[in-house]
Amino acid sequence: MNTAIELILAFLLPTAAGFALIGGVRTLRWAEERRCVAPAAEPIERLSANLRRLRAELEATETRSDVPAKALRLRALRGAYLETLAAACQRLEVSPPPRGDQVPQAEIYRVEAALRQRGLDVREIAAHSRQLRRGDPRSAATGTIAHRLEAVSPSWLR
Repeated sequence: MNTAIELILAFLLPTAAGFALIGGVRTLRWAEERRCVAPAAEPIERLSANLRRLRAELEATETRSDVPAKALRLRALRGAYLETLAAACQRLEVSPPPRGDQVPQAEIYRVEAALRQRGLDVREIAAHSRQLRRGDPRSAATGTIAHRLEAVSPSWLR
């Protein structure tokens, strides 16, 4: 009986040691990946462009009637818009809208107004492109978002 136990240990001990070694290596790799530096924040110009694009696309989809799976598209666009809006809020130190599927429109307007006070006008391009389509010559944009944000943004953002 004693030799049977020694034989079992002789087979199981190297196997257990191998699994422990592999597990240790994987744990070290996992810990190293977690310590990596977070990716650089998305530039504010790209965030603002994405917000304007998503806002214009959301407005266009809401008003059209010939869109297949319109409810699904609107839900996806609203989700993307709210996620991008929250990222812009974080960058410009504005309280973001609440998370979830059913965010009140009044809350979105509040956040957009707060961002506008910080120099990021979400509706600017949509109105600008509508004026250009109508042929309004007064619709030329003055300055870039970077120039307007310089005055109101925190120093670490510059």
